Amino acid sequence: MIRTRPDFLTERQLTDLIASPDTATLLGRRDRAILVVLADTGVRARELCCLRIRDVSPTLAFIRNGKGGKQRFVPLSSRAVHAIKTYLDSHPARPDLPLFRRLEGGALDRRLLHKIVSAYQRRLRLKTGVHLLRASCAKCLLNRGLNLQTVRAILGHESIVTTGVYLGVATDQLVREYRAAVDQTPMGGEAR
Repeated sequence: MIRTRPDFLTERQLTDLIASPDTATLLGRRDRAILVVLADTGVRARELCCLRIRDVSPTLAFIRNGKGGKQRFVPLSSRAVHAIKTYLDSHPARPDLPLFRRLEGGALDRRLLHKIVSAYQRRLRLKTGVHLLRASCAKCLLNRGLNLQTVRAILGHESIVTTGVYLGVATDQLVREYRAAVDQTPMGGEAR
């Protein structure tokens, strides 16, 4: 069965997206933390909405309610840890409360999360959607040399075949770089 390749953002687009919230405001600090966690971990929208403060450490996020009720640990980048800390320092709460909350209280739901993320994406004239950040995370991890099995574990995929869909996207980058290097300088002369 041939699967279609997912859409994704480039690393430059991800950087611009993450930098777009105004961190002088509480809302901006929350939104930056949301964007960083989504872009750097590839967690699903539902998983992000279900995260509690107690589920996050300086190195990992514990996904309690992954797809199919599965649990897993997801590594957190230094950038994600810093963004979460900055947000929580200005909006402290009990450890049992949702990590990402509405300003008036209560957990974010997937619909509101999609609205938040899409608003920043539209401002930058990017493709929209929370899942786009998941695909972009997978592509970046593969392009940076993580093996398919590691990316599968981070994303929480049941099957390596599901993760393999992102390999085609990463392979495109590999082919471009290879051709740029090889086509500029012949290796061993012309083919006969």
